[in-house]
Amino acid sequence: MLEGKEFKEWIEASHVFFKIFEGRYDAYPLAKKWAQEWFSSKDFTVSEKDTEIVGSLIKDFDYYVFRDFRDRVERDDDKWKKLVNRADQQFKMLIGNNFKGGKYENVGFAVAPFLFTWNFQRFKEYFKRRGDFDLEKYFEELGNFFKSKRSELGFFREKNLVSESIENERIEGIFREINAKLGGLGIKMNEPIGTAKLLHILAPCYFPLIDNKIAKATGLLPYKGETLASNSYINWMNTLKDWLQNYGEVVEELQTRFNSSILKLIDEGLYMMSTVKLQSRVRALGLRVR
Repeated sequence: MLEGKEFKEWIEASHVFFKIFEGRYDAYPLAKKWAQEWFSSKDFTVSEKDTEIVGSLIKDFDYYVFRDFRDRVERDDDKWKKLVNRADQQFKMLIGNNFKGGKYENVGFAVAPFLFTWNFQRFKEYFKRRGDFDLEKYFEELGNFFKSKRSELGFFREKNLVSESIENERIEGIFREINAKLGGLGIKMNEPIGTAKLLHILAPCYFPLIDNKIAKATGLLPYKGETLASNSYINWMNTLKDWLQNYGEVVEELQTRFNSSILKLIDEGLYMMSTVKLQSRVRALGLRVR
């Protein structure tokens, strides 16, 4: 296990690395800010600067990062191009219709840029399997659902994983509800990764982020083909809570310095170690062998 100084250096290095290579299309800060405003006043404000950031996000977002082996075969085929074009057009339409500046009440649109870009692996399947999939309608209905759950989500938002108890039954309940809602809006499948991302945005100090590759690398999903579920997510919360007890003062310092939940900072480190394709990051350096 890392000593306190080593843990601190790991978080610092991971954060810088993440910011350099992932920051250009990271909508997380906006989603976090807008969610906070929504919980405070039941709406959120899109400023001119926010609109510019979202515009840059659209410009820099690389759909091909999310292709799998099957997609690589199709990369230059009309089928793949049509899928990407359709997804891109709907994403731009959603942004154009709902991020013109001003106040908005539907929190679904506040989380849309973040969830779409960081969970495009799943949205890709929606566009593949559903010819009628409507991205704007998806987030509008998601926002309506969160409005109905605002009180329950607010309960979790006030909690801190490091210092407070883990509410097993309530967590299992909200996890299953969000998972079921995402499944209904999508392709009738479990949506544990999207669920975890949304839980974190809505309660960033209590709910940790996770993806399948991190879950496998940490041993959370030891069996081939196993997928994340509410019980394994709660296990992850317990694991992080126990681990972070070793770094109390360091955690406080890091959260203050980076103005970020330690759960987000840990996810950045694990993402860089477990999920990211380092070959693509090497190419991003601009090295060109002649």
